Amino acid sequence: MRDQPDRKTSNPESDPGTSEVEKADIELGKKIASKRHHPAVKAAAGAAKFGDQGPLYALSAGVIAVGVASRDRRVADCGLAMLGAIAVADVGKRIAKSLVRRTRPHILIDQDRYDADTGGSDDKQEQSFPSGHTACTVAAARSLSRHVPETMGVAAAAAAVVALSRVAEGKHWPLDVAAGAVIGLAAEALSALFYEQCRR
Repeated sequence: MRDQPDRKTSNPESDPGTSEVEKADIELGKKIASKRHHPAVKAAAGAAKFGDQGPLYALSAGVIAVGVASRDRRVADCGLAMLGAIAVADVGKRIAKSLVRRTRPHILIDQDRYDADTGGSDDKQEQSFPSGHTACTVAAARSLSRHVPETMGVAAAAAAVVALSRVAEGKHWPLDVAAGAVIGLAAEALSALFYEQCRR
């Protein structure tokens, strides 16, 4: 994102080291996050907490348990596939975060501080890229809709709410969410391919 390492700024939009794509991303992200204290945004952000990997792993385990208890192979397979997709997405987003350091929107808005570069960071406030919630939720939603097509609309809507709320809450920039969605889709496709090979 930047040509020079460890280059911090309080006004990335006017920084010559900031690309036009990044400037547009920051401008849009700040505009959306300006409403982050609105009750509707806070409500959506609360619901989006279920899009983190922990709750999603628990959801997958629950689906597997229901499938086993009811002896419904379709439900059990769906739960296993979701679990695999979420796990691959989780690994993918962790790798991406270890390679990219980017300040979260609310830090720029509230503290007038922004940094973006390669190398990753141990500071959660500099782990904006990519959105892990989006990656795991998209992976879970795609896996669910693959095995239970009639849930496609609801699954897609849930993933969209999680993704949009992360930007509206000031936790991620729009490109972070887009990258998370790509990771989620790729993770689910890879997991599904592996799962099908194992079933043969």
